[in-house]
Amino acid sequence: MMAALSSGDLLRRALGWSLGHIRALAWLAAPAIAFALIFHFAIDWLWGDDVVMMASGQAPSGAGALAMLLSILVLLFAIALIAVSWHRYVLRGELAPFPADAGTLRFLLTQIWLGFLGMVTAVAGLFVLSILLGLVGGPSLLQSFAEGGATGGLAGILGLSVVTLVLSTVPFSFYGLVLPAIAIGDRGLTAAESSRLLRGRRLAVLGALVIVLLGDVLVSIGLGLVLGAILPEDQGFGLATLVSSLASMALTAVGVSVFAGVLSELYRDLRLPELARGGVPD
Repeated sequence: MMAALSSGDLLRRALGWSLGHIRALAWLAAPAIAFALIFHFAIDWLWGDDVVMMASGQAPSGAGALAMLLSILVLLFAIALIAVSWHRYVLRGELAPFPADAGTLRFLLTQIWLGFLGMVTAVAGLFVLSILLGLVGGPSLLQSFAEGGATGGLAGILGLSVVTLVLSTVPFSFYGLVLPAIAIGDRGLTAAESSRLLRGRRLAVLGALVIVLLGDVLVSIGLGLVLGAILPEDQGFGLATLVSSLASMALTAVGVSVFAGVLSELYRDLRLPELARGGVPD
């Protein structure tokens, strides 16, 4: 079987799974969304004031920092639940929501590891680009990053955001195949093996994944503007907060499924033929 090399083809196939199987996606994502929302509102109820104080620039408190850390971990775990379920559905046809098992825990840890590599890659890339631009009298991207892109205005913020997003996604174009492998129990596919399989295809993979992430960001901004215009302001928890949070998580689930779908299609084309010759994992 010929492997898909085009970013467009990968996106078409991944979107086909997500949009063509929307009922399956809703069934698989609903428990993870409910889990994330319950914890989100519990954290907000317990430590909401501390988080607001930190967000307003006041001195961080231990409770506020703990609340933000818990919120991030809950979101990452929910994403892992959705992604593992979707990988198993795309590659094995399994309709098994909320796969809270050892495979999901390994997936979560690998997801965090790849995210950390992405952060390191982004900072290192901005540092190198800052040096190169400095040689020709350009701005320091690293300084703009530290200042939130304020030195370049709106165009600078957008440009810096895109550069950072692209750089932080680079590790997935090397090691991304380990994620679907972990999801379906293929312990033989290591990071080195993923890098070997993706050699010569990394630009196509990177392009597809970056487009997915950029599209998710743009749709999230648009959704936020629409909901902000039509929903009344809540004082604390209310219907508007619930609808906004639910819509945000639903959009996250779609974005996760498309991202996972790209990696699943690559796994199908690049790894499954090798497993067929040597035996499929249990």
